[in-house]
Amino acid sequence: MEGTFNRILERFLVFSIAVSLILTATGVFSTVINKAEFEVEYINIFTYIIFLVSGLIFTLVLQIFALEKIKAAMHIVFIFFYIVIVLVIAAIFGQGYTPYALIPFLILEYFIEAGINDMFILHDRFLYECENLEGKDLETYLFHNNLSAIDLTEKTKGQQAVLFGLCVAMFIIIVFGKLSEGLFNPIIIALILIFYLSVLLCYFMLGLFRNDIFYAFLGFKNIVKDRKRLLRSVLLIFLISAGAAALISSDNPLIKIHYVEDYRDTQKQKQLKHYEEKVFAEPIIENPNEFLGLQEGKPNWIIEFIYSLIKYAAIVSLAGGLIYFFIRPFFTNHWRIFWSEGRLFKFLHDVWEDIKLFFHFMFSKDSKTIEQYSTVQSKKFHDTMMDFLKKSKRTKEKEAEIDRLTKYFMRLIDWGESHKIKYRPNLAPAEYTALFKNENAETAGSLFEKALYDKNVLNAEEEKSFITAIQNIIRN
Repeated sequence: MEGTFNRILERFLVFSIAVSLILTATGVFSTVINKAEFEVEYINIFTYIIFLVSGLIFTLVLQIFALEKIKAAMHIVFIFFYIVIVLVIAAIFGQGYTPYALIPFLILEYFIEAGINDMFILHDRFLYECENLEGKDLETYLFHNNLSAIDLTEKTKGQQAVLFGLCVAMFIIIVFGKLSEGLFNPIIIALILIFYLSVLLCYFMLGLFRNDIFYAFLGFKNIVKDRKRLLRSVLLIFLISAGAAALISSDNPLIKIHYVEDYRDTQKQKQLKHYEEKVFAEPIIENPNEFLGLQEGKPNWIIEFIYSLIKYAAIVSLAGGLIYFFIRPFFTNHWRIFWSEGRLFKFLHDVWEDIKLFFHFMFSKDSKTIEQYSTVQSKKFHDTMMDFLKKSKRTKEKEAEIDRLTKYFMRLIDWGESHKIKYRPNLAPAEYTALFKNENAETAGSLFEKALYDKNVLNAEEEKSFITAIQNIIRN
């Protein structure tokens, strides 16, 4: 469950950093961007709702792209069609001027999330590769296969610069917002605090990632056991720091905004005086053709025809290339399989389950998780399944399926051990579930063996039946 907690927390940080930055920028400058004297409103409540909802959608889409290993070009395709859909919605709701603010801010919001999310994707990939290794085996594996560790290390270094740049961007927004007499209400202040807290937590996660890499090369993993307690400590430090800053902050800041305002007013006065004194003489050109060095006469129609032909051919080629680039992904085999197998609905179901586990883990009194091995037998079963996968050379999709089902079956073994139903390594999954003398257990055993020996993955209904069967046993 701790893995689920970390994953949900990481994606929430991606969401909160991008959304809080964009909402703060639009909120602060809304009084400047909206032209009250011309009754033009670029930013309104509809804009804020779109940014908030879009941040959530972008987070989910980026996770789907990571799971499906989508090419980088699909980011451009997605954001193009997403903006088109948003503009249509804006037109339906009569938001005439809103799109002018939506387009640049939505593009910025999406690519901020994509940039931060890459770090967590690389960390997930690193953990997945090292999941079943420990000790000398882990050390030897990383000595020969360390590309994922190298990628993650390089990404953490670059991510520090990105986070620092975003902090500077937020600082600039605040300063220029004050200079332009922008809007600063309690909601804006709360968004600024959320942004800097999220950045602090990202730096905290970067430190944990570096520890994961360092100790993994020594053969150790999961050095930091109780990350929930560490997270609470970081939150406490942030609250103490923010409270202390509010109490002891000086009335004489180093950066005095009124100095900048005085300088700006002085420069405006100098410019006005300069333009008033300067006299512009307009040149009088009697013959424009003579001035440009051209001779009067009719242009050659053949040259005009060739020029037009080249121009329109370039326009058609460019338009055709763009249409092909944006439309082609929807006719690939990957796209067809994704929808035919209902992967989107399965992904959303998994996200919902992960969110429930996240809050259960967050507010639980103890740090034990249901994925920890409460019995030695479930650990043996897990090792047996991993050895089977290595020897059978299954596809990555099949390996991922067996890994998911194994974790659920381990819970069944743990439950059985606590109810005096002993698991023995010489028992096949269906033979073990027969000891339960329960219809749900028999369903789980038969489906697990089908997934284990069949080259094709279970369909969505079968996997759902397997999970439901185990959950029904454990709840009773």
